[in-house]
Amino acid sequence: MIIALHGETITNCNLLTHIQVCKDTGYDAVEIAHVHIERYLERGLTLDYLIEQLDGFPVIAMGYVPDIERQEPNEYAALMEETERKCIIAHKLGCPNIQLLTGPHQETGYKGLAGRPWPEMRDLTAKNLRAIGELGARYGVRFYLEPISWAPLHSLQQGLEVLDAAGQDNIGLVIDFWHIWITGSTPDHIAKLDKNVINGVHFCDSLPTNGQPISHKQREVWPGGGHIPLKEWVDAVLATGYDGWWSPELHSPKHWELDLWQTAYNLRELLRYMLI
Repeated sequence: MIIALHGETITNCNLLTHIQVCKDTGYDAVEIAHVHIERYLERGLTLDYLIEQLDGFPVIAMGYVPDIERQEPNEYAALMEETERKCIIAHKLGCPNIQLLTGPHQETGYKGLAGRPWPEMRDLTAKNLRAIGELGARYGVRFYLEPISWAPLHSLQQGLEVLDAAGQDNIGLVIDFWHIWITGSTPDHIAKLDKNVINGVHFCDSLPTNGQPISHKQREVWPGGGHIPLKEWVDAVLATGYDGWWSPELHSPKHWELDLWQTAYNLRELLRYMLI
């Protein structure tokens, strides 16, 4: 089992500091956040320098390519261009996994496939995933698809159907406890999964919605302080036989203001305890 540290949602700092926190607090690898790698490169820093700073420390996963169901010709071209750029970065870093997000990921005017019948949504998304999978295979990378909870394609079952329709061996699902719990899945659903469909686990908790729209506010809780029965969820993943990588997540601005090293260490210890 590999325990990595998810960037942005925990160490809300720069990329090199995030990597140092991972090293100092006993993590096995790093999951590089989209905002970290993009900001790092936009500032003119190089991948060669990043590799020097990693000094052999593994990059297990990297975020993300968003809005993967884009269909308009210009949007689709941008999707494939972004996917290839991320594949090139991952290949150079020796990173085997890239995150894919359903959309709309952010409020940009893009609406995804909202309003279309599910079979059409599934088939169009699967078409894109086939192209993404074939592109990734050229660079030796795999993908972890995250159906995000506020998108039209948001549930565990929808994610499984899309993957089945796409038929790409190098695309799996990330089991993100928050997104999957808040859209109605249970540990029983997780325990029945084929372990080969799981490519990563995001370990996190949630506050209840109390009838309100899904919001990042519901994520602002320390794991174990919310409403997800975390041990049941961890055991459900383990029941599949999955033995890959896990990352704690903590979308909590309050905790970002505390000591990063202590926060990272405490999360690692909690996850290790849960995995026993």
